[in-house]
Amino acid sequence: MLAVLKRTNVLAVGQAVDPEDFAIVNDNLESVFRKIAGLEIVYVADRDNIPAAWFSDLVDIFSGECGSDLGISGQDLVDLINKGLGGPPQTEVGAGAAAKSLKIICRGKPTYETFRMTTF
Repeated sequence: MLAVLKRTNVLAVGQAVDPEDFAIVNDNLESVFRKIAGLEIVYVADRDNIPAAWFSDLVDIFSGECGSDLGISGQDLVDLINKGLGGPPQTEVGAGAAAKSLKIICRGKPTYETFRMTTF
């Protein structure tokens, strides 16, 4: 969460964390994790044990998703969204740089999800 605040320039070096900004990111954790799982980008089973390879991309996604709530606007917000998950007006949702990167990282690797089958 602190990495998201730093990436959005809400938290400067040596500055104390504002509880309101921390709460904004914390309150959005579950919904963003569900969104990226629903879009089949990546499934984060344990948010306290995120693989290091995913971390930077997830920070970019959270920065874009929480940017407007953190007071980011204009071209800076558009840039954060495109760098993260993507979305209107520039790119479609799930086509942002971080989303594509996570898809490539996880391509062809086991997801450890329960396999759903339909038998006839």
